[in-house]
Amino acid sequence: MKTIKILLILLITVVSHTLIAQEVTFDNQAYVVKNKVISLNGKDVSETLTESQKIEIYNLADTKKAEIKAAEKAVKAADKEKRQKEKQAKAEAREVKAQERERKAAEKERKRSEKARKKSEKARQKIEKANAKIEKAESNLEKANAKLEKETKKYQKLEAKGKLSPNDIDKWEGKLEKLRSNITKAEQKLNKLK
Repeated sequence: MKTIKILLILLITVVSHTLIAQEVTFDNQAYVVKNKVISLNGKDVSETLTESQKIEIYNLADTKKAEIKAAEKAVKAADKEKRQKEKQAKAEAREVKAQERERKAAEKERKRSEKARKKSEKARQKIEKANAKIEKAESNLEKANAKLEKETKKYQKLEAKGKLSPNDIDKWEGKLEKLRSNITKAEQKLNKLK
């Protein structure tokens, strides 16, 4: 929309300068040149001037016209440069926005992958902890079985030799029952973990 306005203004300026007469100063007189007609104070004086004066006035008018065209050309060039800079600034702004979007997307992806890594690390630690608990429970069960076996053999050995009194037998029975109870608890704990 802006460019259309600017082009329209320039077109009107160019047309008006070609239609409007050129005012030139020659011999301290302000002459107006329009379509090869020289006027002074609104009166045609083309016939009263010498040929050399006419040529001088036409040359001044042509010079002024050329200056106006050069100024218009400079305005056009400046406008074109301004539009070019605006276009470049917009392109750079788009590029900056695109880079910012890419940076944000990369940051988001990095956070997402970091979160997934932490989650998998947590799950791995949980599995390791569970495996360690299972191993400990199995170890406790093996120890409890070994202790029961050892104490049972010791009890049977003492009983076979007849070295146990009725009170000792009761103590041993309680001790062995407690060991069996420990085995049952260890088995339950292991089954619960598996």
